[in-house]
Amino acid sequence: MTWRRLLPALVLGPLLFWVASLDAFPWYLLAVVPCAAWGSIELYHLLVGAGYRPLWGIGILLAVGVAADAVLTQWHLLPHLLGGASLLGLLWVTFDREHGYTLTDWALTLPPALYVGLLLGYYPLLRQRPDGGFWVQLVLVTTWAADTGAYLVGRRWGRTRLAPALSPGKSLEGAAAGLVCAVLAALVAAALAAAPGRPAALMLGTGVLSASAGLAGDLAESWLKRQLGVKDSSGLLLGHGGLLDRMDSLLVTGMVAYYYYLATLGG
Repeated sequence: MTWRRLLPALVLGPLLFWVASLDAFPWYLLAVVPCAAWGSIELYHLLVGAGYRPLWGIGILLAVGVAADAVLTQWHLLPHLLGGASLLGLLWVTFDREHGYTLTDWALTLPPALYVGLLLGYYPLLRQRPDGGFWVQLVLVTTWAADTGAYLVGRRWGRTRLAPALSPGKSLEGAAAGLVCAVLAALVAAALAAAPGRPAALMLGTGVLSASAGLAGDLAESWLKRQLGVKDSSGLLLGHGGLLDRMDSLLVTGMVAYYYYLATLGG
């Protein structure tokens, strides 16, 4: 792992872990809004570069809006944001005859915003649950452990391709190592942070879910990039590619963890 890949992780990882323990307002607002904005910018930029013409201005505003709404109102405004963006986009393509927008342009406007902004919104929702700061930190750590283990083992010993049509670099050996590392991280958390309301079995389940859901998120973003003919979403994070490349696993694990804790802890 070169310094170009290690440096962003050493800076962003501890910062996000610290923010995860703070109050949802205003700290999560300061975290998810810039991530929603830049992540959606990267995706719309890729779409435009591939020859598509989504209404990216509306999409970026929607991504920011739904992420912020998760912090501010726990998505009470979400139906209005979705309805307003859908209608505004439809009217735009209908009456802007100069650019000759098509149905495809309108159809590609909302999904990128929801993929980035909506899925990021599950982190503030999770933080607002009882003991939410701990559970957010656990999701972050187990997801990072799975990603790191999969990368290191897969790069050194990976032989059996996991999904060559989607991501040739992924291997079954790497995926197995990611699962083991995520579970080990959960075991360490259970040993160090055991408390009422924090069952060890629930923490171990978080490790398993983080590894599997994170891998699914990684492969899904790989499919998107393959469809658009690119390797990285941008060059923002040196050896890590773009911000979206670093968030792909977390976008999925946040949502999965939220419903996992809702089902197991209730409320």
